[in-house]
Amino acid sequence: MIQDLIQWSASFGGWGVFVALLFSILFNILGVIPGAVVTGVFVLLWGPLAGGSLAWLGEVLGSGIAFLLLRRGYRGGTGKDSPDWRWVRSLNHWPRRRQFLSLLSARLLPFVPAGAINILGALTCIRFGDYLLATALGKLPSTALEVLIAHDLIQIREHSLRLGLVLVVLIGVWWTWRRR
Repeated sequence: MIQDLIQWSASFGGWGVFVALLFSILFNILGVIPGAVVTGVFVLLWGPLAGGSLAWLGEVLGSGIAFLLLRRGYRGGTGKDSPDWRWVRSLNHWPRRRQFLSLLSARLLPFVPAGAINILGALTCIRFGDYLLATALGKLPSTALEVLIAHDLIQIREHSLRLGLVLVVLIGVWWTWRRR
């Protein structure tokens, strides 16, 4: 599948970056392919810096568009700003700064699915600008980690030790998180 994505993106020539960005945005809206796969393809095609930047931009824009579509769909379908659930009411009454920091914290956690954050954010009254900024800042570390892993997989002979250490740390963090 990754080889097919690479060939498909490369077939657009100079327009490949623009098409790949649209592709990344669409996949982030739909949530059908994990961001790590898209990031890996972009790193293969354009290198760690350009590919990682493009993957990050696609994730941020895709999440922003998904947020707007989900919010519009919910509000249009129900005629309400947000559901009358206790935890949503609680979040909606938090100060703006606390809403922002809670969303940023959720984005920083690598094990929380992006689609879930998009849905939950759309159901609250958080401002779109705050949502987009928290998403942009929160996606930086996870995208950087995806780029590092993809780069090390591509260059596994030179970076096998670093890749192994990163994977051991990730497994340890995941195991600790699951136990709590």
